[in-house]
This record gives sequence, C-alpha cells and structure tokens, in this order.
Amino acid sequence: MTIAESTRPVHASIRAPFADYALHSVFQPVFSLSHRRTVGFEALIRATDAADTPVSPLELFAAADSHQRVLELDQTCQALHVRNFTMQTPERRWLFLNLDPNTITQRSYRKGLLADALAEAALEPHLLVIEILESSICDESLLMEAVTYFRDMGALVALDDFGAGHSNFDRIWRVAPDIIKLDRSLIVEAEQHRTGHLRQVLPNLVALMHEAGSLVLAEGIETEAQALLAINADVDFVQGFYFGYPVETIDRHPKQATRCLESLTTRFAEAALADDNASRRELAPYVDVFRAVADAIENGAPIQQTCESLLKLPRTARCYLLNEWGEEVVHFRGNEAAATRVRQTGPISDTSGGTWFRRKYFRAAMSDPRRHKISRPYQSSAGTDMCITLSIAFGNASPRVFCCDIHCPARRTLARID
Repeated sequence: MTIAESTRPVHASIRAPFADYALHSVFQPVFSLSHRRTVGFEALIRATDAADTPVSPLELFAAADSHQRVLELDQTCQALHVRNFTMQTPERRWLFLNLDPNTITQRSYRKGLLADALAEAALEPHLLVIEILESSICDESLLMEAVTYFRDMGALVALDDFGAGHSNFDRIWRVAPDIIKLDRSLIVEAEQHRTGHLRQVLPNLVALMHEAGSLVLAEGIETEAQALLAINADVDFVQGFYFGYPVETIDRHPKQATRCLESLTTRFAEAALADDNASRRELAPYVDVFRAVADAIENGAPIQQTCESLLKLPRTARCYLLNEWGEEVVHFRGNEAAATRVRQTGPISDTSGGTWFRRKYFRAAMSDPRRHKISRPYQSSAGTDMCITLSIAFGNASPRVFCCDIHCPARRTLARID
C-alpha cells in the first residue's frame, strides 16, 4: 500500500455544467523535497455524464472536440479550478493549471477570462503555474507569445511532460521555463534499468536544467524506488500516487506524506554516506600510491620507472604529466587497453601532444599546488570508459601537473575527495 492509500477525503466542491456533463475539480499535491511539505497542487478535471457515470478526461475532451467546443471546455475548467482552489487554500500554495494546446495555438487566452477568474477569486497571479505541453505546439512563435503573456500577467510557466515524445531540448534555453516537469517515463526507465546509462545521466540532465535557470519537478512517482531515484537526481519537487492521490479536499499539511519524505531523505542520506565511505576506501590505495609517486617525481626520480607501481594497479588507465598550460609532456598507459571502449577508439587513444587545460582537474591542481585533487566521474576523451582523474601540481619555476586516470566501478559513483 502506498502512503496515499490510507486517506481519501471526500469534499463537495463546486460543480460546473458543460453540455451533458457535470464537472468538478480534484487536486494532486506537489511536494518540495527540500521543504518536505506541499508547495502546490495540480488541478485536474473530473466529469460525470447524465447517468452520474464517471467519464475520463480524454473522453470528455474528445466529445468537446467533436462539437468544436474544446476552447469553451478549457476555459470552463480553468475558472472552475481557480474557484475551487481559492475556497480551500488561504495559505500560500501554487495552483498548477493545465492549458489545452488549442488554447495556446488559437490565442484564446487573450480573451482575459482566466485573468478575470483570478481577480474574482482574489488569487494572486504569482501563485499560478501555467503548464504548457510544449511538444504539442509546433509554431514556436505562438509558444513564446503565450509564455510572454502569462509572465506579464505575473504567473509562472512550466513545461509539462518533458522527456516524452519529441521534446525539444533547445526550447529550454529560449523559453527559460520557471519549472520543468519531467515525464514519468524517465524515472520509470531509470528504475527498470538499474545499471543503465539513464540512471547515471538523469542527475546531469537535472543539473543542466538547473543551470538553465529552471526548477525541476518529477511527476508520476508511484513507488519508493522511483522516489529515491528522484532524490538522487536532485529534482526540486515531486508528485505522484506514492505521495498523494488527486482529491477534492485539499490537505495542506498531509502528515503521512511529510513523514514519508522525512524517511526517504534520511534513507537517501544514509545510503549516500555509505556509498561515499565505500568509494573512499576503494580509492584510498590509489591515492596513497599516487601521492608517493608524485613526491618521487618532484624530487627528481625517473618518471617512467617511478610510475610503474601506479600503473600496475588494476584500475589505472594511464598516467601523464602536463606543463603549466595543460599540454601533455609524457604519458604512460596502464590497464587502459582492457577498457571496453578503447578498442573502438583507436584514433583518440594516443594523446601525445594533447592539451587538457580545459579540464577542471588541471585548473584545480594549479590553483592549489601540492594538494591532490580528485575529479568527478566523466567520460574520458582518450577513449577510456568512465573514469576519475587524480591530479597534483608541483614545481615553482616550471610548474607541472601529474595526473592519473582511474576506471570507475560499473555501478557506483565515486566520491569526490578534495
């Protein structure tokens, strides 16, 4: 049983008629992982027919489309959601409001009906998050026009279902959404392929979105494993059946969900610390030998013979010495030939004459001489599999940086040790 299954309050909210249907609002909570509480609610439409039989939203909009009344239905839903939300939510929470793509492409939002509904309900526009399904809008000028309109109104803008279908990644830079909602398929795919690349890439994808100035929400979380993946990816917000079902009565302080978030973050912290400690222990022998070899090289020992003890370690890919401009002076290959990718990357495996000034591990070493640095895991452009790099700078008149690439374990992200 998920945490959302224990309580499902029923509340008689305001209904709205549309054709032969009766419409009402339900709200699904959105939680902040940092605050460990609700920060908003997504409004969803529910309908019953003349016989009081539930009708799915897809069926409802299909019926409206067949009578060319989709825009009218969308506007009815918006006004209904705003009214039901403000009746229950005096505290400051976001209202996430979906807009049908036709509302964007036909510019019907410019009629100002939503603005009128906000004013009538006394809901401040900055508490409104407009969700736009960008993949359904081909004409980018129409998309940007709508984004500008809602921002001028004072609302936030969210791109919905990112990662599903043909999401256009470069639109993130141009639209600069306040929030990006990751489609649940990304989390599900990462959950199903425990050793797959997506599990490793997802945190980097979220980091890229953060660098673009957007907050990130993972939607459709249904299991504890998916929740932990979302935490590991460093998303800001979560929603889904695991945390809370869509309900008519808004619970601004769901105790069970709050306790669950506290438990999840504690579990993640414990696991991350255990993983960091295991990684440190695993890396310690390499660090010890690396520092001894670097000291010997600085004191004038022959570099090739001195590196042998480091090159013999099972995960050492290569050792190399760089000048003060990051240019490679000499390199020695270790167990790099055993890497799975190096056999297909022959043209780049010889790094003679290469320059690595752009690498952070080089600049970090140069800025803090005689203290070893350890990079984050990355894909080596020398043809090695995922690796981390140890680096240390020494020498005064003619600085040098000694480096060692080490293969990463297949299923662990090594800790960064500075």
